[in-house]
Amino acid sequence: MRRRYRVCCKRSVRISCMTFCIATIAFISIYSHITLLPSDESTKAFVVDENDLEDAKMNPTSNLHLLREDYFNATQLTCRYPTLKIDNPDIWKHLHPVQKSQPDCEKQKNWVYVENGTFRLSKEALEKHGPIECAYYPILRSKDDFSAMEGARLFPFVDKTALISDFFRVDCHGKNGSSYSNLHMGIKFDPLLHLRSIRNSMVNIHLEYNILMFGFDSVSRMTFMRFLPKSYSFLIKELGAVVMKGYNIVGDGTRAALLPLLTGKTQRELPEARRGHADAETVDQFPWIWNQFKDSGYVTQWAEDMQFVGTFQYRLKGFRDPPVDHYGRPFYLFAESKKTSKPFCFGSITRFQAMFDWIRNFFDMYPHQPKFSYLFHADYSHNSNDRIPYADNELLGFLQMIKAHGYLDRTMLIIITDHGSRYSSLRNTYQGKLEERLPFMAIRMPLQFQAQYPMIMRNLRFNSRRLTTMFDLHETFEHLLKFHSLVPYRSQSNRSFSLFELVPENRTCANAGIQHHWCACLNWHDLSINQPIIQQFSRVVVDFLNEFVSDHKRDCATLAVLR
Repeated sequence: MRRRYRVCCKRSVRISCMTFCIATIAFISIYSHITLLPSDESTKAFVVDENDLEDAKMNPTSNLHLLREDYFNATQLTCRYPTLKIDNPDIWKHLHPVQKSQPDCEKQKNWVYVENGTFRLSKEALEKHGPIECAYYPILRSKDDFSAMEGARLFPFVDKTALISDFFRVDCHGKNGSSYSNLHMGIKFDPLLHLRSIRNSMVNIHLEYNILMFGFDSVSRMTFMRFLPKSYSFLIKELGAVVMKGYNIVGDGTRAALLPLLTGKTQRELPEARRGHADAETVDQFPWIWNQFKDSGYVTQWAEDMQFVGTFQYRLKGFRDPPVDHYGRPFYLFAESKKTSKPFCFGSITRFQAMFDWIRNFFDMYPHQPKFSYLFHADYSHNSNDRIPYADNELLGFLQMIKAHGYLDRTMLIIITDHGSRYSSLRNTYQGKLEERLPFMAIRMPLQFQAQYPMIMRNLRFNSRRLTTMFDLHETFEHLLKFHSLVPYRSQSNRSFSLFELVPENRTCANAGIQHHWCACLNWHDLSINQPIIQQFSRVVVDFLNEFVSDHKRDCATLAVLR
């Protein structure tokens, strides 16, 4: 009797557990409209917004589950961002993209590379040039953010020697009389940084996910799809990234984008740091998000590749002390001072590829430590969009590499731009003005996270069609750092919302902190030309023009409104 009872109880428990599991799965299916994704990065099943394919003129593939218009229920949104076309003929009149896949670099392969904090001579160089002798010159930060210098010459510097600096210049000579000189980036070993996350009291509060951000200057969402189609396709079809189509700039220029992202504030809300002002101080005092990541046990990395217009140095006083653990400004300052016939290259590799190699060195050096990495590329795109196609193959290769090597298993990947084109004739078009206001942001969370937190992923996908800003991405970082706090996370202001929460449907540019001039939310209404306001406006314009040419009446006819 007892045995039957135990069997019956076991069956009841199994049935109850099965019922609970079925109910849970049904709940998630109903409210998320998606199935749970396995936490295996090799999977090819992804949930994506159908607009992410349609906007780029891409065809769906069998591994994609498309979210249709009715899923988003966007009819009640106060902000309606405009519908733009990547093939708009008015836009293409102003575009003259390069036809090569990348700039021409040196044909002779680089002799030197960096591997896990060590100086390496390539096997090919050793075989071709015989025994090689090298002199190593560390590239160091000088007294402030506006100068860099070479350290003492180290000779001989042999293969497999540990780096003594992240950056260096090298001069090498082969036995056959050949020579090699170049600049290189790497990550030197620092035992203190390896110990930072151990026994850190914040480790149990944050998710311990790495943050990997890569940014482009002056690239709109439309331009990203036009000129980086391979990379965009991989983001959508092979990574299932979420593209934030309502991402709107909050002000003019790179600084107006990066300060909200990295501090959560505008320049006016921060202490005075403009050069030429008597009370100005360096920007060290700003509340940088990477300091919070450091305090939470993270190792940090930041660089941008155009120093003469450095985001925090052009018109600002820069940093007194290095702001992150691995700081790229000294290297790029030094590189800018060295004129070369191939300005987009470091020897046989592009400067663009060198940024990806530096990220890889960073991840390889700290395989078990949480990492915050943000690199910002402007070389190809700052002055013109025409060179952006140079980036497509190498960005694609980088995305393929970080997926294949498992870097994305515990990494929040963000590909982001600060604003659209600001200097080209593209801005003379109506769509060009809107594109300037609507840059690109794609977010890809680890599959483990997607499986564990389906409602958060649902919120993120809903937010992809709502008005969002850099303030929101900053708030999302704050959320990540307090993810496992005993108190449920709530955004701290009405100006910014974590993208893991639902952004309100009634959000406007005004309450999102977007200056009116930069707001791309549009609600069009047809007006009759007979309406009084139209008639009055036309008279004012004509009167102004007649007054403007009044001193030239002999040459200019008097204008009038045709009815």
